[in-house]
Amino acid sequence: MKDYLKIYLQKLSHTGISLNFFSTAYSYGKFTIYCLIGPEENVVHLTFAPNKHELAQKKISGLDNSVVFKTLKQKDFHYNRFFKDYFTGKLSRFPIKIDSPFIGAGTPFQHRIWSHISAIPYGSCITYQKLAELAGSPKGVRAAGTACGANPLSLIIPCHRVVAQNGLGGFAGGLAVKKSLLALEDSKSRRI
Repeated sequence: MKDYLKIYLQKLSHTGISLNFFSTAYSYGKFTIYCLIGPEENVVHLTFAPNKHELAQKKISGLDNSVVFKTLKQKDFHYNRFFKDYFTGKLSRFPIKIDSPFIGAGTPFQHRIWSHISAIPYGSCITYQKLAELAGSPKGVRAAGTACGANPLSLIIPCHRVVAQNGLGGFAGGLAVKKSLLALEDSKSRRI
């Protein structure tokens, strides 16, 4: 991952783009999202877990001394409207281009998992077992769960829609958040 992030920063700097990132925490009702926004206004990392947010920030800043993290008011956040609409039930899919070095740094298995997660419709969920099967590794249930936990773009890649055979399973942002997201999407009865 370190090499991929370093290449990303070098690419930005070679094209003359300053390495100014935004590190944010925005609240939408009872939900708080932690977001790293890249120099090109791309969402680089998104999580409900503050510790994952801090770790992602350290990974980027530790690679280049010219990386600067600034704050950005929620009203000035380019994607604020999309998140506000999602959390009020008016948006079911994020029209956001995925452009994150954390995605590129994933393994081929993680890419398959994240791709299949992205295809789970709003209001539906699948089991970790089904996800592992879709990714071509029917015995890789735990690996599928680990790949869900490594998802760098929560909500945009909706890993909260992946559940255990007999319950919710895990979620980096906490089970209360996962339960609330599923309730928001009313996905109680729509397993695929």
